[in-house]
Amino acid sequence: CDWSSDVCSSDLGDAPMNTPRMFAAVIVGILVAYGLPLQLEGVLVRSFAGRNLYTAGDYFMTRNTATLLAARIVITAVTSLLAGYMAARIARTDGVRVVAISAAALTMMLIYDFTKGEFAWGTPIWLRVVLILLTGPVMLGGAAIRSQAASLTAAEPPPTSGT
Repeated sequence: CDWSSDVCSSDLGDAPMNTPRMFAAVIVGILVAYGLPLQLEGVLVRSFAGRNLYTAGDYFMTRNTATLLAARIVITAVTSLLAGYMAARIARTDGVRVVAISAAALTMMLIYDFTKGEFAWGTPIWLRVVLILLTGPVMLGGAAIRSQAASLTAAEPPPTSGT
């Protein structure tokens, strides 16, 4: 430890942050938590409608039923948990912090989409608020689960060969 500095190299953790890996983790977190729910919702709405939906109005009229809105909340929760876990796993070190960056960026994207986005008019205000408040914290929950799993794995003794 260098006494002229406030930080010792031993305080920085086992491995330095890998910038490309961190960047990839942030992007994967955003893509999974943002893109996957939209894709799953689209499949669900089209199959629930039982017909082709040619306009955004048709789409939202079908989607804005209690069953499909509840399904969207569940889909968002599950995919956000998965996104946080995956991003933390990709990051390897400092996964929760990396996922916090991803969650913050995604929260800003959602706020923009739900206020100024092209299709903001089709989503009920209460659902917008729920999705904004739900996504980031659940992503962090996924990262915390991954962090806990990684620490448990690291604490396991290495396997011994039976000779």
